[in-house]
Amino acid sequence: LIDQGVGILRNTGDPARRTKFRDFITRYADARKTALFTLGNYRRGAGDTDLEAFVRAFQDYATAVYESRLDRYKGQTLKVVGSIDNKPGDITVNMVVVDPDAPSQLRVAFRLHGGSANYRFIDIQVEGIWLSVDQREQFAAFLSKNSGSIPRLTAHLQAQAQQIMAAGPR
Repeated sequence: LIDQGVGILRNTGDPARRTKFRDFITRYADARKTALFTLGNYRRGAGDTDLEAFVRAFQDYATAVYESRLDRYKGQTLKVVGSIDNKPGDITVNMVVVDPDAPSQLRVAFRLHGGSANYRFIDIQVEGIWLSVDQREQFAAFLSKNSGSIPRLTAHLQAQAQQIMAAGPR
């Protein structure tokens, strides 16, 4: 799966690359689970309409972030160096980014949930920092400054996703 996602990003000549990457994320990432995790305690008492709008905005934002960050490594390869069975249906796959021009290798991990052949990504770790945990802290700070308004956070994520996509790959 990881090779498939990176393969989509490597194909910079494909005009449908962004669409294919979005489809890949939609199919193999559990954005709902991750989005609701990032809300932390602010999820309690939130209405279904606000939560669904947030999940959609989070998916757009996360896809933009993943594409932006992973695009930096399209010329390198990923090498699996191990995995950890956290519990049944919860696996962390540890990898390194192999770059012949870099003196050290970047450590990356993907957390997967599921079973059999139906695993889905729920988080990415780069150099020891889990993206969803980092986002949860950022979102909590935003929400604490905005009266806990999930609709405001949703609008903020929509604006962030648009900025990232407009900027293109970095």
